[in-house]
Amino acid sequence: MPIKSAGYLSTLALVVGAGVATAPQDAAAWEPQRPIEFVIQTSPGGGSDIYTRLWLGIIEKQDLSPVPLTPVNMPGGAGAVALTYLHSQKGDPHYLTPTLNSIVTTPLQVRIPVMYTSRDLTPVAMMTIDPFLLWVNPSKFKDWAAFEGACKEGRLTAAGTGARQEDEIQISVFQEATDCQKFRYVPKSGGGEVAKDVAGGHVDFSVNQPAEGRPHYPDNMHPIVAFANERLDAWPDVPTHVELGIGNAEQQKRLALETGLHQHRGLIGPPDMPEEAKAWYEDVFRKVFESKEWQNFVAKNGMVPAFKGPDEYKAWLEPFEQNHIRIMRDVNGWPLRDDLEAR
Repeated sequence: MPIKSAGYLSTLALVVGAGVATAPQDAAAWEPQRPIEFVIQTSPGGGSDIYTRLWLGIIEKQDLSPVPLTPVNMPGGAGAVALTYLHSQKGDPHYLTPTLNSIVTTPLQVRIPVMYTSRDLTPVAMMTIDPFLLWVNPSKFKDWAAFEGACKEGRLTAAGTGARQEDEIQISVFQEATDCQKFRYVPKSGGGEVAKDVAGGHVDFSVNQPAEGRPHYPDNMHPIVAFANERLDAWPDVPTHVELGIGNAEQQKRLALETGLHQHRGLIGPPDMPEEAKAWYEDVFRKVFESKEWQNFVAKNGMVPAFKGPDEYKAWLEPFEQNHIRIMRDVNGWPLRDDLEAR
């Protein structure tokens, strides 16, 4: 859905008429000169797809961009396809990718041009942290007690986005914290597909984010555990894993929204984006973050608002990457890419 702005033609006419289309611009004057492509790592209906289209709608409504913004779904390889494509646009600020944790997990495992996103791509803006909830079909499980009883008696099947990515990481930590039999895990191309499988009764559970599960709530899908230290304002009736006594203190910490590896949402660009372009995007997405539409969406879905500009986001990503290495390699025993460089 290309997003058009009435200011696009007039801005272009001014630039061409003045004969400065290729002249240097300072940070305050920089604006994109052609449509911006938003490369979405997941299939339609997944969290990244939902958030991107909401952000672009806000940008259109507030007339924040002089050029159209076009979302392009490019799923594949748990983000490997999209990240490789983004990396190939080196220095071109007309490409962005909405983030989820696969921007960390996939480069740590797969030999693509990106190894550490904080170093090899350009962090642009962080918007929020998105909680994991344990979702089930209400026809199968009414609450945690019913789920716990079933998982001890037999093997349950979970669906999640990608293999050895954020969903499977959370499920593996959850597995370690329970007395459940070994879960089966079925990788899917995005959170929308995962939610449909739970709602349709094809799998037993997921750890979808709220925006992915809500379309099926409450008839075909409901959350029975919130992985957070305190109940989420948007889900006051859903007990936390701490309340339910799931796991020991260290396991509870790994599972929790506040201290674990929950989904984060933001934007990254290609390598070597110009500073003035980063500044322009930071200003645009700060306005999106402060908008009533986004704040209402965050509150409704129990997300944690966490705006960070390029430098802050980069600084936040660096330890986040190291924490993933610790959990994936040292706790779960998963092999990482054989050329992984220490940082």
